[in-house]
Amino acid sequence: MLQFIVNVSSSLHIGPNDVQVAFVLFSTRATVEWGLTQYHNKTSLIQAILRMRYLSDRTNLNDALYLTRTQVFAPGRGTRPGASKLTVILTDGEDDVPEAGTPLTIQNATECKNQGIRLIAVGVTDGTNKQRLLQIASSPEDVYTVNDFLDLSNITDQLASQLCDSSMPTSTSNVVSLYVYNHLCQHIVVKVTKTLKIIQLK
Repeated sequence: MLQFIVNVSSSLHIGPNDVQVAFVLFSTRATVEWGLTQYHNKTSLIQAILRMRYLSDRTNLNDALYLTRTQVFAPGRGTRPGASKLTVILTDGEDDVPEAGTPLTIQNATECKNQGIRLIAVGVTDGTNKQRLLQIASSPEDVYTVNDFLDLSNITDQLASQLCDSSMPTSTSNVVSLYVYNHLCQHIVVKVTKTLKIIQLK
């Protein structure tokens, strides 16, 4: 999972005037691990991604979306005037805080979209709910599904190309955000780590 994030990030130009990346980590709670202006080059960004810790328990996507809108993309936090905003949500299951199928996630997704944040969803394994992803994403074309985590490599180029195409504006910057739900299975113990990565593109 982390390598998938690295592979996508490696296709982007990282820098204070190009791509800026923030991370929000969430399970039961959501926290902003670093903001858009933290890492100014690809090497330090990739090192930070690979150091990302794993969390278990629940999937608090609604708070992660709320933090994305109110903190990461807040004025003065690294966003640039006129920037377009993209968010990639990578999930192995359905959001469940405060309960499974909570309407709060849809409300926060709608508020993100109303503020010009494009939401792209990637569902991994048959544990995901495609109809739920369609509700969260900005359009049906913004929903991807793969059978397992190894299959993420099959969409890396497609997703990176979509992000890169979105990073070619006429005169403005772009913002890309990436949510990642990381699923690890050891014997019968399933641990889920959720992270949010936010990228600002020139």
